[in-house]
Amino acid sequence: MSIVVSGGKSFDPPPEGAFAAVCVDVRDLGTVKSELWGDKQMVLITWELAEKMDDGRPFIATKRYNKSLHEKASLYKHLVSWRGKPFTAEELRGFDLEKLLGAPCQVVIQHAEKEGVVYGNVQLVMRAQKGQALKPSGSFVRWQDRPENKQSAPAGHPDYADSEPEEEIPF
Repeated sequence: MSIVVSGGKSFDPPPEGAFAAVCVDVRDLGTVKSELWGDKQMVLITWELAEKMDDGRPFIATKRYNKSLHEKASLYKHLVSWRGKPFTAEELRGFDLEKLLGAPCQVVIQHAEKEGVVYGNVQLVMRAQKGQALKPSGSFVRWQDRPENKQSAPAGHPDYADSEPEEEIPF
């Protein structure tokens, strides 16, 4: 009997440029091991873009961040740019990333190639332009809500897909 192994899935990275986007998932990755930087607490933020693939589905972009609101951390910088305002001392004591769900923004994507594969990397996250607040399409299923992950997911998260996009950022 043969055992056939393939090189993995192929995917279309999001195109380069600035795009209207909306946050559709926030996931705590826990401790991620890195030989170069050591163990780090990480989170993953996922956005749907206004730009569509050939099959009509929105492109998806993700970015892993160190789980830190230190002023030099990428997460802190991107959230301040997205919110359009700095964090208060109270918010810095503990900010709930679940507030990002359904929040519109703009993301800047830049391509990078690694081992022959092109990736679309999120370089910048900014406030959504007035009148261009994107709403989730409803086609993306959060990682914790996928059947194979149901046992490890916390219960009781709001259904952000039905909320109206706001001009003011809700976080």
